[in-house]
Amino acid sequence: MAANKDEFSVKQISPKLGGERGARNPYGPTSSHDLVEQMEFLYVDVIRAIKNSDVDPGPCDPVVEITLGNYKSSTKDLPVGPNMDWNQVFAFDKTKGDVLSVTLKDRLTNTVINKSNFKLASEIPTRAPPDARIAPQRYPLRNTKTGFYLMMSVWFGTQVDEVYPVAWFSDASEVSTCVINTRPKVYLAPRLCYVRVTIVSGHDLISTDRNRTPSVYVTATLGQVTLKTEVSSGTNPSWNKDLIFVASEPLEGTVYIRLIDRVDDQHEERIIGKLEKKLSEMTPLKVPSSAPALFYDIEVEPAGDSRRFASRLKMKLATDQAYHVAEESIQYSSDYRPFVKGLWPCLLGKLEIGILGATGLKGSDEKKQGIDSYVVAKYGNKWARTRTVVNSVTPKWNEQYSWDVYEKCTVLTLGIYDNRQIFKEDQANDVPIGKVRIPLNRVESDWIYACSYPTLKLGSSGLKKMGELQLAVRFVYVAQGYARYSAPFRWLLPKAHYKSPLSVYQIEEMRAEAVKINCANLARTEPALRNEVVWDMLKPKSKSFSLRVTKVNCERGHRIFRALYGWCGWFLANTRYSTCDMRKVAALAFFDLFLYWPSLIVWLAIYLVVVPCIVLVGLSGLHKFLTRKFWNKRENPRPPLIVNDLKLWKLESPNLDELEEEFDSFPSSVSDVNILRMRYDRIRMVCQRPMILLGDAASQGERLYALLTFNGDDQLASFYCWLICVLVALCWYNIPMWLWSLYPIAYWLNFTPLRNDMPCGISNFFRRLPTNEVLF
Repeated sequence: MAANKDEFSVKQISPKLGGERGARNPYGPTSSHDLVEQMEFLYVDVIRAIKNSDVDPGPCDPVVEITLGNYKSSTKDLPVGPNMDWNQVFAFDKTKGDVLSVTLKDRLTNTVINKSNFKLASEIPTRAPPDARIAPQRYPLRNTKTGFYLMMSVWFGTQVDEVYPVAWFSDASEVSTCVINTRPKVYLAPRLCYVRVTIVSGHDLISTDRNRTPSVYVTATLGQVTLKTEVSSGTNPSWNKDLIFVASEPLEGTVYIRLIDRVDDQHEERIIGKLEKKLSEMTPLKVPSSAPALFYDIEVEPAGDSRRFASRLKMKLATDQAYHVAEESIQYSSDYRPFVKGLWPCLLGKLEIGILGATGLKGSDEKKQGIDSYVVAKYGNKWARTRTVVNSVTPKWNEQYSWDVYEKCTVLTLGIYDNRQIFKEDQANDVPIGKVRIPLNRVESDWIYACSYPTLKLGSSGLKKMGELQLAVRFVYVAQGYARYSAPFRWLLPKAHYKSPLSVYQIEEMRAEAVKINCANLARTEPALRNEVVWDMLKPKSKSFSLRVTKVNCERGHRIFRALYGWCGWFLANTRYSTCDMRKVAALAFFDLFLYWPSLIVWLAIYLVVVPCIVLVGLSGLHKFLTRKFWNKRENPRPPLIVNDLKLWKLESPNLDELEEEFDSFPSSVSDVNILRMRYDRIRMVCQRPMILLGDAASQGERLYALLTFNGDDQLASFYCWLICVLVALCWYNIPMWLWSLYPIAYWLNFTPLRNDMPCGISNFFRRLPTNEVLF
């Protein structure tokens, strides 16, 4: 099925940001919530019920019901304090009714004690922060038998109000005990640090059997992770092995080290010593360096052994605080800062995101009418989660968040999820709907991008759009002068990554461990950011084999070589293969002029290229400044999103069998022999041309290696090679370059007197050099 290109494109939208306040200054901040549409709510803060001392209410369990239009909320599922207090704020959409009704009931008899009505148009005040909260008042609600005062306050507000994050919204009125899972929240994940345990050597190690030489390996355990060295024999074994762990702040864990003696080939093992070291006792490395190697006494097993003095372990224990612990794939990284704050670069700018809403959301359960959706945004170690809009495929959030930006070559990730925790805790995992990634290096400063971004999902059935996420994005520079303009040229990673680099395998292993630690840390918050959400947000790019991606990568390389070949073809068509000898003479004179006068190249580069570019850039900047300053106009930049080329990535009319193979498990779960044979034959056919190309490239490289090393059995060929090298050296040092290079350049330009369509002698000589091609 062919994909519609417009369906997957980013669309410009025109929301009323900031309640029309953004129209006065669309290029800069005007308020704390100027990137979202203003949403007006009716807030009802129910504090507590107070017994009237004049009337004996008798046994009564009060419950408050609040009604606006067809929406109703109640305190019946809220815990009641010792003074019959609830301290809960309820939020209603003010457009859903004209009269607010507050009813006090008796839970025991389900009878109405009394109720009070408020007209929205005249009796309820409006509050706008930074005004203080409206003081609660006593409202008498009594009948002939019971008497109560209800302590509460009512006002109109927006999402700027400080009670917005803890309010119980009317669309989630059916949610009872799990209402906390619907509230917005900002999470700060603890910073991560590498813990390096270098096992150098053991000294005077003694086996439990004195007649046998110990074969020892060392294990180190931090949390749930255990790493070990290789087996080394002898009483003084040597390992020199780095065991690297990941720990989160505060660094309060303990590393448990054990020495294990492998008794025989049947893997019978005995512990001959152990050691415990706290992370706070290790050497904190805040610069690229190495910790000192120290000797540590080992507690010998069994306890109380008189040989405790005999065994020692030489180790380097350090917390590498100068490294950045990667928790995201390098393609989607949002942070490169090290653990220690003293090595952070200066603050570059502020990123502000207005999460407006979504349209056309599609869940995994097709029978479900609506979706209980929320958005998670992640940048650096700060996570933001919007409130859950219950039972809607077109939710409106209109929440605004901001992040500090230290490096602009980073990516902001936003994900939409279906909340499955609103009626029963841990009933099912939250279901991902789709993600949007915005690279910050495509975001222009001081500009508000209001766009609708498609959330795409690629599966075995093809590319599907799961809805559209509406966002308002703005980046504002904070750094000025040298700090701002030198930012693109500074190190991307901390200095330690270049002085003492880690291998790709180590980084990937540590990244997986960092994700587990982040899941554990964020699961301890309230409300918890669930593990499946964190895993999905930090999920790396797939590295499994894909025939579709292989074809795409070949096509990308082919495009580059085709462009280079086009430029070379134009140059050759106008010089070497041209039938006009005047062009050849001009090219020869041009080349020889540069060889005779090399400084001419610098002169032409400065006065014919650099100076005009500087003038054009200056005029363009002046034009933009005058346009923005006096005419209040500005070009509309492209949306900050990498728009996938569906034709390049083979998604316009995808091959469904290739997609099924791409998302198949390893080993394959397909049992049909015919399908497996067809896929195998297809791979053989596709890999035929790359195999031949690599073979030809290897043959040419072997000929070049043989020429440079004079590695040939033909003595005459070796003599010719020596002779050519000597002649070139003599010409190079005794004849000016512009003079002796005339003939090679003229020969290459293929003038009419020198024209020869047959291969030249040098190519014939090179073709005869030996290779390692198979001859059978």
